[in-house]
Amino acid sequence: KRKACGGREGEACVEQVPVQYGGLSRENDEEFSPADGGVSEQTIKAGAKHTVEIPVTEVGSTLVWDLVVSGWEVSHGAEFVPTTESGYTVIIQKARKFSPTEEPVRQSYKIGEPGKVVLTIDNTSSKRKKILFRSKVKTA
Repeated sequence: KRKACGGREGEACVEQVPVQYGGLSRENDEEFSPADGGVSEQTIKAGAKHTVEIPVTEVGSTLVWDLVVSGWEVSHGAEFVPTTESGYTVIIQKARKFSPTEEPVRQSYKIGEPGKVVLTIDNTSSKRKKILFRSKVKTA
């Protein structure tokens, strides 16, 4: 994972910026710590849809993720897709738009069978957007 830190000296990493200012730092955060690794950063072109796939294999564990988008006019959703063909896709979060006042999204999903969680980000704006995300699997 790549740290989403500014290139300029003295600029804070997104993990250190409080959520109310568009960062990922939450007071007394029990889900993520610096030992969990960094934040991944990707750019979504104007009018494009982007997916992030997070493989999960440990049944009984819980996947936790944070998602931040620069600006709004972007919708996001999440679903679980099982590895086996006999399994069912589960909608974790129906696609919905980010609001200008919304804090970064934190969601979790308990893993009942091996598969992957797919985050879908739809950039309906005429400008490219930057997304920042991190995830962690918590064992039962």
